[in-house]
Formats: sequence, structure tokens, C-alpha cells
Amino acid sequence: MQSPHCLQTTRQFAYQDTPVSYAVEQCDAAGDEAAQLLCVHGITRNRHDFHVLLPQLAGRFGVCAPDLVGHGDSAWVGERLMYRSELFLAQLRHLIAARAGQGRVGYVGSSYGGLLGIVLAAEPASQVGCLVINDAGPGIDPDLYQRIAKLIGYYPSFQSKTAAEQWARAALRQGGALPESVADHVVRHAIRSLGDGRYALRYDPALPRLYTDAGAKPTDIWHLWEQVSCPVLLVRGARSEVLTPEMVRRMKATHPALDVVEVADAGHCPHLMTADQTDVVVAWLASHASHLQPNPSFTVETSAS
Repeated sequence: MQSPHCLQTTRQFAYQDTPVSYAVEQCDAAGDEAAQLLCVHGITRNRHDFHVLLPQLAGRFGVCAPDLVGHGDSAWVGERLMYRSELFLAQLRHLIAARAGQGRVGYVGSSYGGLLGIVLAAEPASQVGCLVINDAGPGIDPDLYQRIAKLIGYYPSFQSKTAAEQWARAALRQGGALPESVADHVVRHAIRSLGDGRYALRYDPALPRLYTDAGAKPTDIWHLWEQVSCPVLLVRGARSEVLTPEMVRRMKATHPALDVVEVADAGHCPHLMTADQTDVVVAWLASHASHLQPNPSFTVETSAS
């Protein structure tokens, strides 16, 4: 199912002298002169997490959601390159340049995508004009990090499609209740056939090394959070262990103007796929559109590339 006014395209950038292609869902109903938004998924997810949010934003903004490299329909490069934040950041900078030129964009990032957003927003002359962080923060409890690393490091295969779907649904339920039709779409794009009757999750098996390699360590980018100057909306799942109330207080101490919304009955991380979760995000972005700067040279693509 493709969202109205949305188009899947493929882009390519160079990283360490290696060409890397990636998939993007682009929704450009607002036309050539619209300000641009990026929606970026978490570390084991893909762009389909935003298939509800994108069309809701497309009436006002030019909005896109990439599959990060190693996820979904983007290139899986684990045999050629190491998955590191620098790779994903290079991809996002390439996409921002393609969509916004030298302009400023809005950025919505879930979990790991939110951490990447903090890094981009903290850069000198950052092109992030406003930032929505979905259940992520500049730090994490070391014990919790080890638990998460162990969970991500386990790359399961399933003996049937039903078993794979059950696994994917269980993960999705952490973000709150969902209509079956929405859950069906996300789950369908979260798994893949291995061709021998077994199924697996739809990301590169090499990706978990980002968390399990010897050099992996808990997130600590508080120094970057202090450099963020754009408006920020922080979305927290009320049951989240990742973004704790203590972390929210510390983030707000650094940025008193930080807007915070808590999603009841959600853990890590809110799925952003039902009105009780999306309405506040859409309204906040609309109220901060003045912080964005459209690209005067942007032209809406009308066919897949």
C-alpha cells in the first residue's frame, strides 16, 4: 500500500569511495515551494513506520522517509562497509541536500533516528530547523544498553511466515494499540522470505554489529544536545525505559523551551500511527513551519527513479 501522492524513488551517494543506493518514500502534494520534512526510523525498522504520518503532513510540507542503508529496500552493505552512525549521517546529509538544497528542514526521528537528528541539529550551520525526537535521549543507562544490544544482536530466522509475523507484531505492540489494517501493513514490510521456507527480519544481518562489536558503547551525546538550538518536541512513551523521566528533566534543564508530550499506554517507542499520537506531532510541526526554509530550486518528481 502506497500513500496518496507518494512516490518511492532510489537515490545514490558515495561513502568511503563506495557508491551506496537507498530507497525513499516522497510525498510532495504540497508542490515545489513547500518546506521539507524528513522522517527517520529506528535501528531495526524501516520507512513504513511513517506510512500513516507522511500523507498527514503532505498537504503542507514536502515530506520524505528514507530506508536507512541496510534496512528495507535500501542497499545492504555489510560485506563492504561497517554500519556506523557516520554512514547513516552521510546518507541523511545527502538526502537533505537533494530535497532542501541550502534550506532548513524539519526532522522527525524515532529512537535511533532521533539520535541521528540530535547529531544533525547540533552541527555548525545545521540545516535542521525544527526537530521531533520520538522516545530517544542523549544518554542511556549502561545496563539497559547491554540488554538492548543483546536483543538487537539476536537476528532470528523463523520456520514459517506466521511465526515471523507474530514476532513483528509483538515488537510493534510496544508502541501502543493499532488497528489491524495498519499493523498488517507494517508487519508485511518488516519481514522477508529467505527462499527456503524460512523468514527473517527485513534488515541486513550485519547491522547488529553496530551494537555488538567490541568498540560499541552506550549512547552519550549530551555534549551535542547542548549545541542544539532549534525548537524541539520530545515524544515519550509513558512506559518507556529508554527515555526516562529523569532524562527528560535533564534535557529540559539544558533546553527550558523543550516541548514534551507523553503517550499513554506506550513503551519504546510510540508508533506514530494513530490520531492520539500523530495529531500533536502534525500540529507542532505546522506551528513551527516558520523555522524551515524551502529550496527555491526544488522540483517535485513525478516518476520513480
